Order: sequence, then C-alpha cells, then structure tokens
Amino acid sequence: MMSFIREEYASASDWLSALKKGEEWTLYLKKLQHAAPGDMSRLRSDAMRRIGKGKTFEYWDIFSHNVELTVEKVWRIAELTLPKLEIQTVGMLSIEWLDQHSSGNQVSNIREPSPDVVNQLKPIFYGSEEEAKAFLVSIQGMKPTQITDKVNQLVSEKKISDMSKHRDLWKVLHDCGIYERSESNWNMQVK
Repeated sequence: MMSFIREEYASASDWLSALKKGEEWTLYLKKLQHAAPGDMSRLRSDAMRRIGKGKTFEYWDIFSHNVELTVEKVWRIAELTLPKLEIQTVGMLSIEWLDQHSSGNQVSNIREPSPDVVNQLKPIFYGSEEEAKAFLVSIQGMKPTQITDKVNQLVSEKKISDMSKHRDLWKVLHDCGIYERSESNWNMQVK
C-alpha cells in the first residue's frame, strides 16, 4: 500500500512511479483493459470526474494532458493531500490509456460529418462545403495537438481563413465536443 506521507518520496516522479505500481492503479487498469467497447464513454466520464475542474485540471490542460508534468507542478505547489492527488492522477492516467487504446477504433469507424457542423465551418473554409467535410473526416480520432497541427497546415495551405482560425474555429469544434480544451490552449497551438 502506498504511503500518504509526502516526505517518504524523493520527488513527484518517485511518487508517480509508486502510484503506477500500486494497487489502486493496477486494479483500475485491469478494469480499463477488460471493459467492453461500449463502456469507453462511461469510463472517460468517470475519469474526468476524478480529475475535477480545479487546479490539477487546469495544469493538465496547459501541459497538453502530460501526466508527468502535471503531477510535478501540483506536487510542487503542495496544496493537495496525497489521497486527493492519487484520485486525480488515476483519472489522468485513465484518460491517457483510453486515448492510446481507443484512437485506433475511432479511425476505423469514420462517420459522416454532421450537416449542421459542416454549415458552421463553411465560412471558415472560404465557403467550401467539401473542404469543411474533408477537415471533419480527417480529424476524427485525433488528439487535440494533432487537430491544431492539422489546422496550422490548412492555414498555411490557405484552406482556412486566417481571420477565423482562432475563436471562430475553436468555438465550433469546442461546442460540438471535437476539441474539448480551452480557447487559450487552442490559441497557443494555432499559429
């Protein structure tokens, strides 16, 4: 069983290493590994609930879902008890695992883009419905940084309006649940 005494760990990295070998994470990892494909959405919601909407979530968002950097930062500010940090870290590790193991399923299960979303994107793509659809199909299953990389590519190819690449595009993608990170994170990534 893991100790909840901070001084027993040399660093955040040591604590995270112990957590990954600990009973709580290994049991939850088995639950993730044996879940049915239909349970993935519920497991993702459960993991997000564990992380919460506080400082840990904000750092996790700033660090582009990098668990190690987030734990290091939260460890240094030392405002959380180790049991609370453990709960949040299990949530972050769960999202990381789900992202790694569900992206292959999403890519092979490409669905037709929503006409409503395509219509919202058309002005951003200089009125081209075909370009808006192609963009939505191409980003299915992508991680947030991959989406912003794709946007940067399309801006450089002059397929996305330079005037609309920030708030307008972020809002459409965020409102329909494609890009769930903050607008400030989007603006840092989209050049």
